[in-house]
Amino acid sequence: MLAKLTFQNLKKTCKNYLIYMISITLAFSLMFSFNLIANSKDVIELSNVMENFKTTLLFVNCIILFVLSYLINYTIKFMFHKRSKEFGTYMLLGIPKKEISKMFLLENLFMGILALLLSFFLGYFFSQILSFIIMNIFERPYKVILANDLFIPIMYSVIYFIIIYFIVLFLSNRRIKKTTIYNLLHLEKKNEEKKIQKEKILYV
Repeated sequence: MLAKLTFQNLKKTCKNYLIYMISITLAFSLMFSFNLIANSKDVIELSNVMENFKTTLLFVNCIILFVLSYLINYTIKFMFHKRSKEFGTYMLLGIPKKEISKMFLLENLFMGILALLLSFFLGYFFSQILSFIIMNIFERPYKVILANDLFIPIMYSVIYFIIIYFIVLFLSNRRIKKTTIYNLLHLEKKNEEKKIQKEKILYV
């Protein structure tokens, strides 16, 4: 029943999740492309000549990781607020809070896994473009060659994904456990009142 309800909700909210999917797919793609570049033969040879070049790439990757974590956490929180009435109705119908939490977390985990899988294809394409630009900047010859060793970049991406989603879904689960039916049913209204107050302050 939980899996069926999760799938039905995914179909209903696919439009709302579209921007979320595009955003995290692009972010995961950039992260994967930087992992590919940092472990490519051309960049390793270049980093032997130029000190701290590979370290710089890893630093940029860490920034992307931080931004991605914030983006996913913010989006999941936004979706939770947007669907607060729906979850409040489920609780009124007698569905346990634990089951609602599982359903919501499974939806977001499914979307995350799908985005990660798509990012491997898109990220590989990005890595070729970025590698070409980097090698041109340093006036080095570059040929588009299919990478043989994808295990390490994919492994890094999967590890980052697990860390990000473990933290974000843990926070979401905690948020749902602390909320009440009253808060869920009036959460959207509170958000609207906050928006109106902000607009009044801006126009004053």
